[in-house]
Amino acid sequence: MNLRPFELFLVLGFGILGLLALGLLATYKPPADTTKVALGAVEIWGTLPEDAFYATLKPLLETQPSYAAISYTEKDPSTFDSEVLNALAEDRGPDLLLLPHEALVSYRSKIQPIPFENFPARDFKNLYIDGAEIWAMSDGVYGYPLAIDPLVMYWNRDILSSKNVLNAPKTWEAIVNDIVPTFVERDFNRNITLSPVAFGEYRNVTNAAEILSMLTIQGGSSLVSEGSEGRYIMGLNQTPDKSRAPLEAAATFYTNFASPSNPLYSWNRARPIDRDAFLSEDLILYFGKGSEARGIAAQNPNLNFDIAEVPQGAAATVRRTYGTFYGLSLLKSSDNKSGAYLAMQLIGGADFSKAMADYLDMAPVYRSSLSAGSADTYGRIIYTTAVVARGWLSPAPTKVDAILAEMVEDILANRQRPGEAADDAVGRMSQEY
Repeated sequence: MNLRPFELFLVLGFGILGLLALGLLATYKPPADTTKVALGAVEIWGTLPEDAFYATLKPLLETQPSYAAISYTEKDPSTFDSEVLNALAEDRGPDLLLLPHEALVSYRSKIQPIPFENFPARDFKNLYIDGAEIWAMSDGVYGYPLAIDPLVMYWNRDILSSKNVLNAPKTWEAIVNDIVPTFVERDFNRNITLSPVAFGEYRNVTNAAEILSMLTIQGGSSLVSEGSEGRYIMGLNQTPDKSRAPLEAAATFYTNFASPSNPLYSWNRARPIDRDAFLSEDLILYFGKGSEARGIAAQNPNLNFDIAEVPQGAAATVRRTYGTFYGLSLLKSSDNKSGAYLAMQLIGGADFSKAMADYLDMAPVYRSSLSAGSADTYGRIIYTTAVVARGWLSPAPTKVDAILAEMVEDILANRQRPGEAADDAVGRMSQEY
């Protein structure tokens, strides 16, 4: 077949275009899936249970497989600080820490704050409940709040109902005037055999530091605030108008229950650990964290108990309790800050916060989540209590624990009056910042 020059040119042209098309198809790569984010490896250390973290993360992996690069390691609380410090010194530390707010001050110099230009203070306030603002310092956000573990009151329904008390006491006045006189049991030698409440001692009270903090907060304490040049202002034993000494009042009230000469005497150092006493039905009211509920139910399935918000003063106009606020913090030493920051945004989101908090019998930190409420038996109380929970900027939990223990023991041993012991405790805490 003879082709004219024009026809030959067209055939050659289409042939060349065909070869070019085949070449383009062979080298073509589809555009990247914008729903997938390249995180790189992100390592998180904390003291909360691993099973809770991964159970919460699993549903997210179905839509974001790249988040499988996030790993979480549960550490022993008693060795957590030393492990972190050793790892940082050897340049092998994690990228993120899942911390309780009580550790914020001691880790502050190692945390990379999120500047308010990236996370405006107004947005922070709008998203999270008031108590979570402890993570927002003067120079930025030091952690994405994740969950709250509020202090609540566990009560034995059978023992209270045996004397026609059908509801948990709502005020301290009710405990002082009704519960203790009605229910305390002592033998001929004044040995306590049934305790209404485990206040007074320190070493056999599981949450003694939290209870004293709760009483101090209810007393209107100024707590601890930031000063200039990285300093902290200790206002634990004063109110904003300096009219009262709330830590002194808390210590006085607390120790009355372990003073043999006081009508409230219903606890002493010979008693077992308060949680164990509650489990064995030798204690009527146990002040514990919301996260303890399932464990208590599992340890004694026959125990007929419930939880309630902690009592308030009869004249109180503002409800308060103590809460531990957990948050995710980015370490300055991280080799993958961009990936770690993206991981913070995912894990610090409302869905993850609620799912993990519910798994742990805590409460989420988002206003929207708490507004929706909880239908869980314990969750309903934990959610409503979390709204009024507050914490304070502790220099270091172990140091505060030792100082408060000494304060209580000095009062009980009559080495110091409550006011002197409280002032001494504040002075020693101030030196730890």
